[in-house]
Amino acid sequence: MYRRILLPTDGSEGSQRATEHAVALADEVDATVHAVYVLNATEFDELDKGAVDERERAGESALDAVERASDRAGVDVETELRRGVPHEEILTAAEEAEADAVVMGTHGRTGIDRLLVGSVTERVIRESPIPVTTVRVSESERAIDTPDRALERAKEAVEQAGYEEIDVLEEPYRGTSFWIVPMQVEGEQARVHIDGTSGSVRIASPEN
Repeated sequence: MYRRILLPTDGSEGSQRATEHAVALADEVDATVHAVYVLNATEFDELDKGAVDERERAGESALDAVERASDRAGVDVETELRRGVPHEEILTAAEEAEADAVVMGTHGRTGIDRLLVGSVTERVIRESPIPVTTVRVSESERAIDTPDRALERAKEAVEQAGYEEIDVLEEPYRGTSFWIVPMQVEGEQARVHIDGTSGSVRIASPEN
């Protein structure tokens, strides 16, 4: 039976569903969840330091979310932020953690990231010497097609990030394939960006 479950996360809705599955499984078999977020080294040449720092903060936030979910269920959890080629780092993390299984989502954040994470999942499935369980989010669950749904998703994401003082400043407004929800979070203005198709979220301060 499983003793250690590796959980790659990127903070997307697919990852959140994978977290729910991994935590429930770990609770059932009394296993430890080892969560890992990989900063994609192949992107560093294209990103300035501010963007890399933002990705690192996003990684820490994603790992914090896994830790909170595990704590609520009384499941032991370890977290790790790595830098490198995603599928290679995930496989190395599984080996180093002596994991018995991998649980991961099938969708990433937005644009090229979504395609990249999809290919990462495929590589991990193909090369992993241990079982890999993938958790898919259906199209109906991912789609954000109304202002109310966008607002609901924004509040959910901000709360999952650990913030408590939340106020909506304006109604959500829609771009071609995304929503932006202006909010005040812990006394500071922020914009919550929501991918209209995947439902993935990025929380940005006004200067970002």
